[in-house]
Amino acid sequence: MKRIIKSKKYNFKIVAANNYFYIKAKHKSIRRFSCINNLNTILLELGVDVNDNKYQDSRWILSKNEVRKLGRISYELLSDTSFREYLEKKLDEDRKCGEWENIEE
Repeated sequence: MKRIIKSKKYNFKIVAANNYFYIKAKHKSIRRFSCINNLNTILLELGVDVNDNKYQDSRWILSKNEVRKLGRISYELLSDTSFREYLEKKLDEDRKCGEWENIEE
């Protein structure tokens, strides 16, 4: 599954395919992006064990069942307008701390 959700400031791409899972957020105006599934706000909502090393990186290699489950949860979360607005504020804070170095054309 690959889904794109467009919001006010960010576009979100959920990739839950084969054994890979990640959520990529791209700031619309400056084109900087980051994989955000290891952001505390997302980790909490996904219900994963933050102490488990498999969730430390920005792209996760998991079982196909886990990938499907996290893809579904992520889509539901990012489809919720209130959650997206809250997340955008958190992403703005994260980006201002210099965490977003990647630029996509």
